[in-house]
Amino acid sequence: GDPPGRERDERAVGAAPCGNGPIPAALARRIAADRSGTWRRLVTDPIGRLVDYGRSTYRPPTDLAEHVIARDQTCRFPHCNRTAKSSEIDHRIAWTDGGHTNESNLHVLCARHHHLKHETAWRVERSPDGDTRWTSPSGHEYSKPAATYPVDRTTESDPDPPPPF
Repeated sequence: GDPPGRERDERAVGAAPCGNGPIPAALARRIAADRSGTWRRLVTDPIGRLVDYGRSTYRPPTDLAEHVIARDQTCRFPHCNRTAKSSEIDHRIAWTDGGHTNESNLHVLCARHHHLKHETAWRVERSPDGDTRWTSPSGHEYSKPAATYPVDRTTESDPDPPPPF
């Protein structure tokens, strides 16, 4: 049966507060109307990893930080190859300016280039494919392509297999 105090409502919603599973629509409406509650927007990737913490936290949690480090591999400043593991995670759009703690707003910068970004007039933009474009105080632009990993082709079938004899 249902726990005491919860009415049965066949129109269950896809809300799962505190990991308790789906809840009836009537209960979801009561919770939504409660002004003392806190709502958090959580965005996951297709396999369920949290990739966007919005404005609920400044410092990226370990799994998001590890993802950004693995994705970027090195400092995102052009021609800098300092490893991501020995660098700092930066909000491209500063937290104080409304920037979010999410995959698309975070990138890795070595300490030198992190200070350069925040203490000078250098600007950075990131394209959807991960390339970054930096603009110097004098207006010159410099690009750094997104880091790539080798493609694993070991699972692809051979288009011209050897004869069976």
